[in-house]
Amino acid sequence: MQNSILVIHQTCELTSENSLFDAQGVNGNIPANSTANVDFLLSDDVYITGANFQTNGATFGDTANLQVIDTNGIFSGVAGTVLNQFVTNWVVGTDISGANTLLLEVPYPAKLLATMTLRLVYTNTGSNPTKVGINYLLHKCKY
Repeated sequence: MQNSILVIHQTCELTSENSLFDAQGVNGNIPANSTANVDFLLSDDVYITGANFQTNGATFGDTANLQVIDTNGIFSGVAGTVLNQFVTNWVVGTDISGANTLLLEVPYPAKLLATMTLRLVYTNTGSNPTKVGINYLLHKCKY
């Protein structure tokens, strides 16, 4: 749904009466020694309550940022504006295989509107490409 009027202040207020759980995943490949974006465009108004972030081939020293982008300039007047960065320079660790998993759950839900983009900005400091994936814990607004 777009143009939702639903207002939630705590995660426990998300119920089957007002929302639908709708986790969404996106993945990408980050070239060696570079920074790249992995974007997910929202088609509905949602509340986000967390994310599960995974890598394969990460190097200790790699970092990740999670941002909310004003895709079309509807909210800021300038397309591509970063409206919020809710994870900054998260240090990506690795195990022996180069794999990593992070579960991030926020203490309160954040409302995001249709046409906004969730962006993972990943900096690969290694000499090999890194595969990244992120599963967003989303709740579609019913009204």
